[in-house]
Amino acid sequence: MAIHKKFALSGVRAVKNEVPVGIVAVGCYLPPTILKNEDFANIKLSQDGAKFLKEYFGYDERRFADGESFHDMSVKAAKDALESYSIDPKELDLVISTHCSRDMSRLSPPDANYIQTMVGADNATSFNVDGGFNGFLNAVVTATAFIVAGFYDTVLVVSAESAIRELNCTDMKSLFMGDGAGAFILKRLKEGEEGLMAFHLMAKECEKAAGVRISGNYGDYDSKLYEVRPFITVEPEAFPRDIPFLEKYVPYSVEQSMKAAGITVQDVDIFVLGQQYLALNKIWAYNLGIPYNKVHDTLSKTSCLKNPNIPYISYDAMRVGKLKKGDIVAFGDQGANWSISSAIFRWCI
Repeated sequence: MAIHKKFALSGVRAVKNEVPVGIVAVGCYLPPTILKNEDFANIKLSQDGAKFLKEYFGYDERRFADGESFHDMSVKAAKDALESYSIDPKELDLVISTHCSRDMSRLSPPDANYIQTMVGADNATSFNVDGGFNGFLNAVVTATAFIVAGFYDTVLVVSAESAIRELNCTDMKSLFMGDGAGAFILKRLKEGEEGLMAFHLMAKECEKAAGVRISGNYGDYDSKLYEVRPFITVEPEAFPRDIPFLEKYVPYSVEQSMKAAGITVQDVDIFVLGQQYLALNKIWAYNLGIPYNKVHDTLSKTSCLKNPNIPYISYDAMRVGKLKKGDIVAFGDQGANWSISSAIFRWCI
């Protein structure tokens, strides 16, 4: 079904890609510490609340970066991509990092420099793309642009979030997120091969956006110590105000990318969406006119990873055999208030 154009945040057009650029490697990392819903000391779930969280949101557990920085998790995901696909880090021309997590002791230089150095990308340059919680596909498109222009051949895009330590852990919304990292390596393909088919990006600032604020909260899931530091916060009335629009924004963008690529939902083998929670994923599928079995999610085990969602879900879909070489995959993602992205790829690994 077609989503009405009123759900366009701006007049930006979808772009059809004519130069073959593909995802040639995927890497990921999840920290070993597992947190169940009931492990959050400051959040008391009733029996009904626990059932609602599991069935409506789809969360059973998530990973916690206990003593690990998002910088170091990014390095582990990047190395996983390089080693799993036997790519020499010296082949990398560019390293792009994106994340929403914040380290007040390292606001500059960007962590992309650290990742580049730690993986041994001696012939690369590096920088960050700041797209909030919608950074990953923006960074993938940026990487593709450098390759299409002929400037670089091989680009690493990596992201990690250590979100749990940056949440107000007296608020049930802190149960929505998990920690982890993911990476793609993109490369120019041979003539006749197909990778990125089309993409669509749109954004618009809205009042009272969710985001990182300097405030006082109970910052750790198992602590009652009150701290003042940067926390990821959500405006109290943001969900009922924003969700009815979000239900349409991502499907609209995916439809624009499919139209630019000259395909329909019937041509897409699998949808990988920036999973916020299960019910929203299912609404996105409904608004796209597809059965939910065409969408892959990892919500029960990882919760919402935010920026690493796209690479980690892709990795897991390959692991279980739902994403295979030659498949057409549709990506869609979102960031609060508002930044929306989508891309269509022919999977080439």
